[in-house]
Amino acid sequence: MNEIKRLRVSAHLVDARGKACPVPIIELAKALRSWPEVELWADDPAAWEDLYAFSQATGHQLLTPPVEGRLLQAVIRHKSAPHV
Repeated sequence: MNEIKRLRVSAHLVDARGKACPVPIIELAKALRSWPEVELWADDPAAWEDLYAFSQATGHQLLTPPVEGRLLQAVIRHKSAPHV
């Protein structure tokens, strides 16, 4: 099995592989309550659309262009987190 490279090691990881939407977004939202940056991994085909809608609705920022393919990877910054 290929090892998955993290996009941002300093971000908290939410590994939602194998979970159907909206669970990846729910887990992301919970993680953003405690962490300023979260890296999301999801393999549900609807994850990208849900992630985009979530970021638009909440104001949280997508820091990396989501890597799409079989696995979606994206880093999200909480809207109130300091920009570094």
